[in-house]
Amino acid sequence: SAVGHVTRVTGGAVGHVTGVTGRTGAMSSFSFDYCFLAEVTASNLQEDKLYLPVGATSSTPLHKQCQETILVNKEGNSWNVSLRYSESSGKYYITRGWRKFCLDNRCEIGDLFVFNVVGDGKTTPLMCVCPERKEYSEILSKYLTRKSRESSLGGDS
Repeated sequence: SAVGHVTRVTGGAVGHVTGVTGRTGAMSSFSFDYCFLAEVTASNLQEDKLYLPVGATSSTPLHKQCQETILVNKEGNSWNVSLRYSESSGKYYITRGWRKFCLDNRCEIGDLFVFNVVGDGKTTPLMCVCPERKEYSEILSKYLTRKSRESSLGGDS
């Protein structure tokens, strides 16, 4: 299949993820400074809703006017999902697309992802799956290459 299997993150490796920074020339205005851990659970699949940690509220790419985000897997494939802010919980959450992302990537309950939130605060933010804290720029360039190919075909959303 086109989609590689999801890397499972073991409990011990998790604590060292936040605060990773990476910058490349072409994307210098993009912030890469926020990572979060997401777990696939029976309830978030059923509700098609993934809550982001409270820390995401201070992430540069996200703001309350933001209505969508793009999930990008390790292969650079992308899923448009809705992004909402819950005043009651003080958290952002992903909806309308989380379940499809999980199904398309053959996720199982208990699978963990580390997402790196990427953006400049003006454009639609990306949430890229980090393979073992690898090169975000590599994933991003795959995504951007694919995107430019799509837009040259006239696929404007």
